[in-house]
Amino acid sequence: MKKILLSVAAAFILFAAVIVPAEDARAQSIGFVVYDFSSYPISTGLSTQYYVSQAVLGGLLQKNADGTLAVDQSGSFYADSALVSAFVGNIAAVYDQPGVLTLDRTAEAAYLTKLIASGSSDAAHKPVMKSGSQQADAKSTNEAYEALVAASNAAAANESVIASIPDKTYIDVNLTTQTLVYYIGGTPTLVTDIVTGNTNRGHGTPQGLYHIYNKQRGRTLRGEGYEAYVNYWMPFVGNYGLHDATWRSSFGGTIYQRNGSHGCVNMPKSMAATLFETAAVGTPVFVHQ
Repeated sequence: MKKILLSVAAAFILFAAVIVPAEDARAQSIGFVVYDFSSYPISTGLSTQYYVSQAVLGGLLQKNADGTLAVDQSGSFYADSALVSAFVGNIAAVYDQPGVLTLDRTAEAAYLTKLIASGSSDAAHKPVMKSGSQQADAKSTNEAYEALVAASNAAAANESVIASIPDKTYIDVNLTTQTLVYYIGGTPTLVTDIVTGNTNRGHGTPQGLYHIYNKQRGRTLRGEGYEAYVNYWMPFVGNYGLHDATWRSSFGGTIYQRNGSHGCVNMPKSMAATLFETAAVGTPVFVHQ
């Protein structure tokens, strides 16, 4: 039976996955959940199981205005109610049977919020369905399902690349979520928002598995129509590299679409400094959607 995998890069979900940094080990871990729809009538072709990864659940965490993860009075991370509600609505868009059974959005939002707070996993969650007449456009349902399948294929491809990295020490650059995560032995040790190449102007950041082939302090980058001084320069393929961008006041989101780089990965100066000091020449750099 086919299992649909949700990726951090899933265009359908549009949530930036937030990985818990090592320095926040005081907080609870993030689990996973498998929705089991086998007891309910579903559309032909849909999987009865719906897998939501740790990365995707992490993307539902509440964030502060500065992009850091928010914590409650006990020092634990907690879910963003708006993101949870939207996420449940996405699941409903695929599995609702209008006029027959629909996903109980309130009950499922409460369930996910509690699961995230506990840090637990649930490998066989039977969602609450109720009789209802919520209308769902057949076209939008099919498009949502096709998007999930595409996301599943992308996730599988990414996981295959990551599996090929021997000690799971690498820099992950996600062009969709505009985030960079530095993993050491599979453990995330640095997480930051970034700005990548402006694809609308033909300056997209090249995708693939590369490696840092040099490191240099105080480098002036020059190209057609620009000249920029950077404190930390870490090229990974050709003239494309990771570096600080002190001329920027914000990172992440959709900045790259209107004010992206010429293809390099722009980082906040403090994050670039940490990466420069901790990532050795030869460290793999995986750039992907």
